[in-house]
Amino acid sequence: MNEVQTFVLEDSGIRGALVRLEETWQRVVAAYDYPSDVRALLGEGIVSAVLLASGLKATPSVSLQLQGEGPLKLLLVQCTDGRRVRGMATFKSTAADAPLLGEGRLVVNLDTGKPNGFFQGIVPLTSEKLDECLESYFARSEQLDTRLVLRSDGQRVAGLLLQVLPGHGEERAVDAFVAAAACAATVSAEELTQMPAEDLLPKLFAGRSIRLFAAHPVAHDCRCTPERLAGVVRMLGEDELKNLLAEQGHVELKCEFCNRAFRYDDVQVAAILRGTPQASSAVH
Repeated sequence: MNEVQTFVLEDSGIRGALVRLEETWQRVVAAYDYPSDVRALLGEGIVSAVLLASGLKATPSVSLQLQGEGPLKLLLVQCTDGRRVRGMATFKSTAADAPLLGEGRLVVNLDTGKPNGFFQGIVPLTSEKLDECLESYFARSEQLDTRLVLRSDGQRVAGLLLQVLPGHGEERAVDAFVAAAACAATVSAEELTQMPAEDLLPKLFAGRSIRLFAAHPVAHDCRCTPERLAGVVRMLGEDELKNLLAEQGHVELKCEFCNRAFRYDDVQVAAILRGTPQASSAVH
């Protein structure tokens, strides 16, 4: 189950989205030996990025970046085309019961792909929980009533988003949102990660008319393709490439997301600079 599914609570002015990930999350965290709490937070970050992208039209790109003074130094998640994700985290070892997030900031980048369609919001980390930090971002940056619920069970990670639609800020819609948010908060990790949407939503929002849209797959995509890597090699410039080849006998690029290193010898570098097809790099 690796999918995102949107819905509307009809006559309430509330939109929602539901994301559940299993293999996609496992592939993201497989690159490093993350502790269980970092794995869970990275999964919550991936889910959150997809939830944010679900409310944007066309093929949006969303990135979340957490920088803190606690054990977690950096968490970076990217979601492109609305449903292709990758992520990584850096941290220092600490006591098992120490909170991951200390003082720091949350950076949210939204790119709709349209002219003047890039937006950035920066807010302080206001909580040890990512969902509460993101709710603070929405309140400060977009001024939209938003509720996020993030859950994981070790095997799967899931998230539920509720949001008042623009233009529905009247008192009736706000009251409906408060009631729906209270219902959403009761969901268990087992329910959110495992129950089919067509069963879960009527249980959570009993008595409400729900319009559920088709689910869409969410996939892991690190994007360190030969074409992208060749572009990075060219950006180094001929002089730097010559120095690296003279000193090391190869040029090495490392992807911080998938933790793979790619090596190019002098023949491959020359082919890249000529713009001709080159032999595959050696992966380490």
